Amino acid sequence: MNHIRKLGCWSLSAFLSGASVLASDWPAWRGLRDTGAVPEKAVVTSWSPDGENVLWKSDVGGRTTPILMNGRLYFLAPVGEGIATQERAVCLDAATGKLVWERRFNVWLTDIVENRVGWTAMAGDPETGTVYAHATGGELLAFDRDGTLLWKRSLTEEFGRISGYGGRLFSPVVDEDRVIVGFNCAAWGNYARGGLRYLALDKRTGEALWFVEPGGAPLDTTYATPVVAVIGGVRQLICPGTDGYVYGIAARTGARLWSFQASKRPLNTSPVVDGDLVYVTHSEENVDTTVMGRVVCINAAKLNPPAKEGDAPTATEVWRADGVDAGYCSPALSGGRLYIVDNSATLFCLDAKTGEQKWKQRLGRVGKGSPVVTADGVLYYGEQNGYIWILKDEGDKCAVLDREQLKGPESLVDEIFGSFIVADGRAILMTRYGTYALGRSGATVEAVAFPPAPAEASAPPDTSGRALIRPAELTLAPGGTATLHLHAFNALGAPIKGPFGSMMPQWTVTGVKGTVNAETGAFTVSADAGFSAGVIKAKWIGDAETVARVRTAPAPPFKFDFESVAVDAVPAGWVGVGGKSKVIEMGGGKVLMKMAEQPSAPMMRMRAYMTPPIAGGYTIQADMMSTLKPPTTKADMGLINTRYRLLLMGELNVLRIDSWDTMPRVQHDVPLNWKEGVWHRMKFEVRLVDTSGGGREALLRGKVWATDEPEPKDWMIEFTDPYPNLEGSPGPYAYSNGTTPKSKGAEVYFDNIEVMKNE
Repeated sequence: MNHIRKLGCWSLSAFLSGASVLASDWPAWRGLRDTGAVPEKAVVTSWSPDGENVLWKSDVGGRTTPILMNGRLYFLAPVGEGIATQERAVCLDAATGKLVWERRFNVWLTDIVENRVGWTAMAGDPETGTVYAHATGGELLAFDRDGTLLWKRSLTEEFGRISGYGGRLFSPVVDEDRVIVGFNCAAWGNYARGGLRYLALDKRTGEALWFVEPGGAPLDTTYATPVVAVIGGVRQLICPGTDGYVYGIAARTGARLWSFQASKRPLNTSPVVDGDLVYVTHSEENVDTTVMGRVVCINAAKLNPPAKEGDAPTATEVWRADGVDAGYCSPALSGGRLYIVDNSATLFCLDAKTGEQKWKQRLGRVGKGSPVVTADGVLYYGEQNGYIWILKDEGDKCAVLDREQLKGPESLVDEIFGSFIVADGRAILMTRYGTYALGRSGATVEAVAFPPAPAEASAPPDTSGRALIRPAELTLAPGGTATLHLHAFNALGAPIKGPFGSMMPQWTVTGVKGTVNAETGAFTVSADAGFSAGVIKAKWIGDAETVARVRTAPAPPFKFDFESVAVDAVPAGWVGVGGKSKVIEMGGGKVLMKMAEQPSAPMMRMRAYMTPPIAGGYTIQADMMSTLKPPTTKADMGLINTRYRLLLMGELNVLRIDSWDTMPRVQHDVPLNWKEGVWHRMKFEVRLVDTSGGGREALLRGKVWATDEPEPKDWMIEFTDPYPNLEGSPGPYAYSNGTTPKSKGAEVYFDNIEVMKNE
């Protein structure tokens, strides 16, 4: 497609990443300013699925919003069927729709169902060309322009990411040298309790820069991706929370700046920002009226004193519009107007300064995607049931320019969950069964520059505010080393490069056997550290301290018997055990007990990760026992190895191997009538085998026997996975069947865990 750009390619210096961005790019799911606004006039105002103004169509579909950077389109999508069901990162040529590359990876140990795979949008970094993906299985992946994997972090195994069956996950955000992602998690130490937390990683290396929890306990899972803005002269991340609050946190340090309660329930939509004004929508209970749903405008630079000591200041409400139940679609903001689609697919146009309704337009029955709007007021929207709308804001009314309905195979509804992106004269939309690029060949694209973004305020060079240790979170093996760096920031969150930034800190280490070299910052773990967890503190100016979280975990082979753990505590540094288990005394020794007192699914289940992900090709063995909840209920219990599970299923009386239980890509059962109240020893081997075709497959084998009997010679269950998991953290697993609000369920006990490399 040969477009003529009336203003050519221009550098969008106001784009908040600070990098040079082409106006023809759309590097984040809501565009260059995270507002759904398009810095060009509309080229396409009508089209037909039969071919009119269709530049290309790809058969690759999904439920997300693509991003566009340097002429390439990037997104996540499901792929394959049955045992071959996977997720993939896809790159298409934006001009032709042809596949440039794809990278496939497994989904594992999540409650997310198959038709919710590929929920998140990718994020692009205009400075480096790197694209980032938050995968359904829990990894954050960084790819270069050509699909080479640069680095990855397992949010699930390292940080305890929690995912519900509905697939609600946060898309990553790129800002300056950081890639930031939010997720509900239950990790270790002071983050063992469940909470919504935001993790900032170095965009080039994946090193943790900060890891913070701005709000209260989560009430549900959400997918409200935060946005970056300069408000009141301070660069900040605006975060809608799982507790109904909106939070502003310093983008470079994670420090909490302000809060505002918008709802009694979690927030699912991303905010939009104009200067100091933040716009938030929801469809839940309001805090001060029985009316459901609200659009609220708040001034995040006009802060009120906190309600109590230790809380953040509160932002000031400017106006509200009650009864607009916009709980799924994020708003768009352009030209002083706010465009909102509610849950019933009614589009509202509000005056952004006053909240006055200018007009509304019915678009269908279900609103899930978010609107985008061009510089001349043309709106693009896809309603969930396959209707695509092109509309025009004519001031006091909305004009319908075009309306088309898409059909899937066999006349199925071609559902739409993502949003349009509009760049370089192309309007691109992903549907369940395909991706469409609309445009007019040879059309002139008239770019319209955004107004300048607010600038950051200056602080005196000798004012100190906060220091951070990098990495902010690290895991080392006994005897391992890492170099620590102290980074200083002023009171407005800007880096300090003067004398305060070069001061030598005083280091102390608690909870972990190790020392820090004061001159070099080299941290060395003692060879006998074993499993441990604690903090490294740096005293900077006066009595000001900053901390980094650190844990140690041995590499295989190792054994662990809980004798070194205090009663009522949990093993140090293990992910996913806090609040669900505790060490107790039993039979003259100590064991780990999976408690069965809280009936919510997250507490009934324990997926424990003892170490960071390690290369596949190891065996895990442990002793375990289930109690009986009368009359017949036993727990499910087993082991995790390389992102597979070997389970004794209490309700089914089978021995099972699986990897993704809500979509049994791998699931194999053998009957086994095992007894409660009896200690069993389980052995689970995952062996990676080279195939004749040059690939690899995983041979999964397990056996279980009573601990007072000899080990069986033969494996009791075997399965071969031709799409193998290649790495993963070992650990115990338990699910306390029968837990109710009035009575305990079946408890599980573990002892003598051993992890060894395969011979």
